[in-house]
Amino acid sequence: MTGGLTYFLMESTGLKIDSIISPLWNNILAALCTVVYIKTTMDISLLILRKRLGFNADISRKFIHVMAGCWILFWPLFDVTHWSWRLNILVPSVMSVKLFYKGFVLADPNDFDVQTMSRSSAPSELLFGPLQFTFLMMYCGTTKFMTMEGALLMASLGIGDGIAPIIGRYYGHIKYRFPLGGEKSVEGSFFGVFLGTVGGSYFFIHMLGLPMIPYQNLIKVGIISTIAEATAPGNWDNITVPLILHLSIKHIPSLMTI
Repeated sequence: MTGGLTYFLMESTGLKIDSIISPLWNNILAALCTVVYIKTTMDISLLILRKRLGFNADISRKFIHVMAGCWILFWPLFDVTHWSWRLNILVPSVMSVKLFYKGFVLADPNDFDVQTMSRSSAPSELLFGPLQFTFLMMYCGTTKFMTMEGALLMASLGIGDGIAPIIGRYYGHIKYRFPLGGEKSVEGSFFGVFLGTVGGSYFFIHMLGLPMIPYQNLIKVGIISTIAEATAPGNWDNITVPLILHLSIKHIPSLMTI
C-alpha cells in the first residue's frame, strides 16, 4: 500500500496496525474527511466569523480561500494503488457544479454560499474567483497529485494570494497598479504573496513528505508568484497566477531541482 489512512496512523502514532482497510474503502473514507473539513470551514466562515464575530465578507472569503488551499494536506491519506485516489477532488468537483448553479441559475443573494464567498452578496461573483479556485483544485488533484509542483501551485494561490488582500486592506500604505490589474499594495504583495508563497510551499512540501527544494528556488517561486499576482487582470488572478507559475516551472526545470 502506498499512502492511506492505515499507513498514516502507523507513521503518526508508531503503532503496528494489523487491520488494513481496502484501498477503495480507504479512499472513500479519505474523501469523506475532505468533505467534513470543507463543510466545517464553510460553517466557521459564516456562522462564527461573519455572524458571531462580525468580520466582513473579505475576511470570511479569504478564510475559506486559505483553508481550501490546505485541502492538499489530506492527499497522503489516499492510497494511490487504486484508481479511486482521484476521489481527492470530490469536494472541488461538487463545488464547481454548485457554484455554477448558484451563481448563474439560482442567483439568490441570500444563499449560504453567496453570503460566504462573495464580496457584495452578488451571486455572479461565484463564477469568478471561487469557481476558478475549484478548477485549480481539480487540476492539481488529478495531474499534480503528491508532487512538488502541486504543492507550489496551491501554496502560491491558496496561501500567498489568499492572505495578500487582507494584509493590503488593513496594512497596505504604498499602493500601485499595473495596466488591466486592480489596485495592489507593496505590503500585501511582499508579506502576503511573496512570504505566503515561500512559507506555504515549505509547509506543504514538508507535510506531504516530499523532497525539499533549495530555499533559493523557493524564493524564485515566490518572486514569480508575486509578479503574476501583481499584473493579473481583474478577476482572473486565480487563473493567471497558477498558469504563469506552471509555465515557469515547465520552461525553467532548475526551479524544481532538489
